[in-house]
Amino acid sequence: MIKRIIRTYRQGGKHPDVILHIGAPKCGTSAIQRFCVSHRDDLLSMGYYYPEHTLDRNGVSGGHTQVAGPLINGKHEQANTTFQRWLAEAKAHKACLLVSAEALYGQHEVMSKFCQGLNVKVVAFLRHPIDYLLANHNQGIKRHMETRRLGQLLPELLGRPAGHLVGLPLLKWADAFGDGNCCFIPYRSPSAGGPPVERLFFEALGIPSQRVETLLSDLETITNRSYVKSALELKRLLNTVLDGLPLNSAHQVDWSLQGYSDRALHEQGYTMTDLSAEVREGLEQHLLKQMAPVVERFPELASAAMVSNRREQASATNWLDLAAPLMALEADAPQVVEELKQRAVTLRDQGRQDYAFCKLLDVLGVEFNEPNSQEKLPGLLPQQRRALEKETSREADYLRELAVLLERQDLLEDALFAIECALGKRPNGSGIQRIKARIKEKLEMHQAVAASESNRATAADS
Repeated sequence: MIKRIIRTYRQGGKHPDVILHIGAPKCGTSAIQRFCVSHRDDLLSMGYYYPEHTLDRNGVSGGHTQVAGPLINGKHEQANTTFQRWLAEAKAHKACLLVSAEALYGQHEVMSKFCQGLNVKVVAFLRHPIDYLLANHNQGIKRHMETRRLGQLLPELLGRPAGHLVGLPLLKWADAFGDGNCCFIPYRSPSAGGPPVERLFFEALGIPSQRVETLLSDLETITNRSYVKSALELKRLLNTVLDGLPLNSAHQVDWSLQGYSDRALHEQGYTMTDLSAEVREGLEQHLLKQMAPVVERFPELASAAMVSNRREQASATNWLDLAAPLMALEADAPQVVEELKQRAVTLRDQGRQDYAFCKLLDVLGVEFNEPNSQEKLPGLLPQQRRALEKETSREADYLRELAVLLERQDLLEDALFAIECALGKRPNGSGIQRIKARIKEKLEMHQAVAASESNRATAADS
């Protein structure tokens, strides 16, 4: 596929008018952007105009958020004004406009309007959907204040569409710009044995291999690596109090833990080896089925649906030492650590007692009384109340809503029992059948996760 794109680019010795690098997220986008913004003159000498954007102190950015940001917020005119200005600047340099932002991943429709009448090439990467899921979980904790453990997230995914994980947006880009104008490339993390994503990107642009090697001779070190496990767990716990602090405090925590993760080459983030075979197979069955249309249309992405033969060595224990990332944070931002402790004390005194918060208190060395009360279980949703109030509701409806309530309370065995009773009352109920399949799949995933954790604990004890 890359060779075909290179031939297309070189026909007539002419670049396209615009190249749009759209991600996908968690596929080395930050590394590409860091390299491009640091080598704008080199790119321009080869006929590519890459507009400036900022980098944080770890070399991370969102790329060209001057266009992508307004698009996400519905400010299309503002985004188009910037895009057209960049296009005019590129034409003044007699160069191809090169734009990179993974926030463009879902913006195919509006970008096709911006680019009407132009010769456009779309470049995107796609990784194995389970790797993407693990990286997404990591990113949710890094940047979006998530507090869920990985074991909580995996069962929730089953029975739910996951088009962004499996590359379905790429089909929409191909529909908008044409298959022949799209270069979609399988991605594998360098830590899993994949080549530098910068090399794949420049090859996709059609830059001669000798020039690519010259460009990469001063390649930066790791950029925006997923948090290693210890940093990820510390950040997950800190998220329980960070939302009550100024946004700048969260930024400083992220900068510190990102820098720690980039330096901690002796540690790693979560990989497929941290999943049991049962969990991995369940996720693959669920995700790869959704990915099939993408691979069928773009066979060059088939390797993105395959598991690498290279296997990172799984940790011998589930115990994580949070001291090192905490010490790095205290060295980088001592005032933020003090703010975190003060915020934690305030919440403790207000009666907060959930497990993650209490674990954070322990890590920070803040005194607390261990909780002995059970968290209140969720009740009926408004739509469930409306369904039960209907005059037409029958016994099967009551049992169905009971099953959904038990499912929300994570009482999956009871939920399965209730939904099977509902199905007995209404054997042809398609909604009841779907709920049963979903609950059964969740229960199997929970059982697989529990078995995996038990096996790990047994192995650690031995």
